[in-house]
Amino acid sequence: MFNKKSILIISILSTVLFAKDTIGFNVNSDSVEIQSHTDVTGYIQTSDEDTKFKIDTSYLNTTYSYLFGAGFTANGNIKELEGLEISIGAKFVMSDNKQKSFFAIPLMAQAKYKLPIDDVPESFISAQLLYAPTSLSFADASSYSELRVQADVDVIENISIFSGYRTIDTDYKNYDKSLDKSIYGGLKLAF
Repeated sequence: MFNKKSILIISILSTVLFAKDTIGFNVNSDSVEIQSHTDVTGYIQTSDEDTKFKIDTSYLNTTYSYLFGAGFTANGNIKELEGLEISIGAKFVMSDNKQKSFFAIPLMAQAKYKLPIDDVPESFISAQLLYAPTSLSFADASSYSELRVQADVDVIENISIFSGYRTIDTDYKNYDKSLDKSIYGGLKLAF
């Protein structure tokens, strides 16, 4: 099947080839992650001009395993709450623990809020939830859940720093595995 190096190369190449939005790197003492968010709204015909469509890719490498993901989201602002953007979609994730394979298609929801503070650089807080029950889990997978809470600050144009907390659980048919529970920090570049 795929090994960690080939998945990392695919993630980086897809980011470079399709990057119209952002690429981010985050690290902590036990893991490293690369993420990309690509705006594909121009390729989708819709009568709603306020909805943006994005493809997300990610690769997380931990001490004992990895997690690759690719997803699609619809993103829109809530007009009644200025600064609030909601994203809804799905993501394909795969992982392994060197003995068993893990595939799932979790449903995804995210809220991102631009803080209404004028005296500091643009700042955002966000929360993301992904969940796949047994019916959306395949191979040796039983379920998948992921929760992230993050704060971003735009330090200069097109560059932001961020910090957050994530908990990712890959539940296998015979046992449950917490893939990553950690605080992380990183850098995001916009194109």
